[in-house]
Amino acid sequence: SRIGIQGKNWIPAVASLLYVYWVFGSDIPPGNMLLKSDPNTLKLAFDLSVNFWFILPLTNPDIAPHLNPIMESLFNLVVSWTLMMPAFYSEHRDQRVNMLGFLCMMPFLTNAVYLPYLALRNPYDKNNSRRSEDLTSLERFTDGPWFGRFMSLVGLGCILWGFLGRPEFGDIGYRWDSFLNLYNSDRLAWAFVVDFVCLSLFQSWMVTDDMQRRNFAQKLGDDSAKVALWAARVVPYFGLAYYLSTRPQLDKPENTGSGLSSEE
Repeated sequence: SRIGIQGKNWIPAVASLLYVYWVFGSDIPPGNMLLKSDPNTLKLAFDLSVNFWFILPLTNPDIAPHLNPIMESLFNLVVSWTLMMPAFYSEHRDQRVNMLGFLCMMPFLTNAVYLPYLALRNPYDKNNSRRSEDLTSLERFTDGPWFGRFMSLVGLGCILWGFLGRPEFGDIGYRWDSFLNLYNSDRLAWAFVVDFVCLSLFQSWMVTDDMQRRNFAQKLGDDSAKVALWAARVVPYFGLAYYLSTRPQLDKPENTGSGLSSEE
C-alpha cells in the first residue's frame, strides 16, 4: 500500500478540490466565503450544533435556538450521513493514511474531509481481509444490522422535523420559502446543499470493497448483493443505511474471497 491517488480515485480528488474552492474560497456562491465568515454565519453554525438531533428543541424548547426547521433537518441529515462512514472502518488496515483521523473530522468538516479520504484511500486487498474475532470496538459497534436500521430512523426523523417540527413555521410552502431565503444569502446553508449532493454522489464509493471484504454475494446471493449495491448508489442516505442493515458480518479467515461473484 502507498499514499497517493490511484485508479479512479482522481474523481473524488477533483471533486474535493472543487468543493474546497467553492465552499471555502470563492466569492461566487451566496454569502461570504467560509474563510471570511461573518458573525451571523458562525452563530448559525453554533446554534445548529446546539440543536443536534433535535434533543434540546424537544426537551427544552424555551432555551433552544430558534431556527428554520428545514435548515435544521438538512444539517442533521448531512452530519448523520458522515456518522455512517465509521461502518467502513474495517478497511483501515489496508490504508497508509490515518482513517480514524479522517472519520473523527468528518462530522465537523463533512466533504472537506470525506472526499480527500476517498481520493487517498487504497483499494481492497484480499490478503488483508478482516478476521471477525479481531474486530476493534468501533468495528463491533457499527458491524451489526442494527446500526444501519438506527441510522435509517435518524434520517426519517430529520425529514419529519423539516416538515412537522416547529409548527410556528406554518406549512411546507412557508418553510421552504424561508429556507430558500437563507440558502440565497448564507454560505453555510448553501454549503449544506452542496454537501447533500456530494454525499449522494459518493456515498457508495467504499461499498464494493466492503462487499468483497464480507463475501456478500457468496453469503446472501448475487441478487441481494446487486440490490444492496444499487440502493447505495442511487438512493441518497437511505440506500447506504439499507446496505449497512443488510450486509453480512465480516468473514473469518477460512471464508475470505470476493464479494461479487459476477460483474456488477
